[in-house]
Amino acid sequence: MNYNLFAAVIAIATALGTAGCTTTISPGYPATSLEQAMPVMTEYSQGLACLGELIDQTDKPRLTVYVDKIRDQTVPRRYKNRRLSHGAQWWIHTAISKLGTNRIQSTTDNVKNANRKSNHLVLSGAWTQDDLNVKKNGGGVNVQLGDIRFGIGSSRRFDVIAGDFVSVANGRVLHASAISLAVGRNDTEVLLRVEDSDDVFELDISNTLNEGPQFAQRRITEAAVMIHLSRYFEINCRSCIEAGWANPQEFRKKLGEYKSFQPGGQVEAMQLALKKAGYYPGPVDGKWTERNSRALMCFQTDAGYPVNGRPSAVVYAMLALRSIKSETKAASQTIETRLK
Repeated sequence: MNYNLFAAVIAIATALGTAGCTTTISPGYPATSLEQAMPVMTEYSQGLACLGELIDQTDKPRLTVYVDKIRDQTVPRRYKNRRLSHGAQWWIHTAISKLGTNRIQSTTDNVKNANRKSNHLVLSGAWTQDDLNVKKNGGGVNVQLGDIRFGIGSSRRFDVIAGDFVSVANGRVLHASAISLAVGRNDTEVLLRVEDSDDVFELDISNTLNEGPQFAQRRITEAAVMIHLSRYFEINCRSCIEAGWANPQEFRKKLGEYKSFQPGGQVEAMQLALKKAGYYPGPVDGKWTERNSRALMCFQTDAGYPVNGRPSAVVYAMLALRSIKSETKAASQTIETRLK
């Protein structure tokens, strides 16, 4: 009787386990095999993967990133009703993993044990702002035309969370940035602001899901990873942030479009994209030439990407998005002229 009961419990547990499992384990493969368990990719992951591919195109040596604790400095340590999570250190590890490049690896080891001659970076920071109900002028009436939003009159209120991050090598600060995310009180507006030394930009990511304070923290730490590692590898990551976060559907569409073509079709698509973006590659004939490479290198130089003249899915998607952005900007200027 006891044996039958035990067998029944095992059978039920097995059934529940297999019913709730989303990864099928094939015979001959361990449960931890990468072929069987792939990381969950979100729209935000696209921006990180974009940067990872650009990093792969550089000639810099592999980098080890030591991740320090990201402490909450917004309230006293003994304050019990804090909103912010202590998970930022792990979000950074996750973001580095989503880059998808073997040129960068993160570690939980203490940086004191690092070999001074090794190629390594320490990423550290703190949460420095957690304000509720912040008033911001403008936006009583919102009109959306493509990627352009017009706000008229009134004022809006946001919850604002911000962090300051530094990257350090051999005890010297290489780069510092302040990144904030403001979530509208009506949950319809999400604004990411990056103060990155000489570059300051604000990005509307209102099409994303609002998941509360931890949503804001995760996006901020992901942006910090993109900002600091792109600085280290001398890549402009702004377009990757915009493509992966502000325009993820179109970015994914263009990536898939390029990958669906045969090799000759990919070359022709790249030539057409260069021509549309104003880089004059010559005839659109599906044959990659030195002239095409020079045109592509001009674009890569202007965009702040690794300059190699080699076509890729990410470069094609960026070219296509630049053309779309230019067309949208021209349309908005026409609308503003008519309104005047």
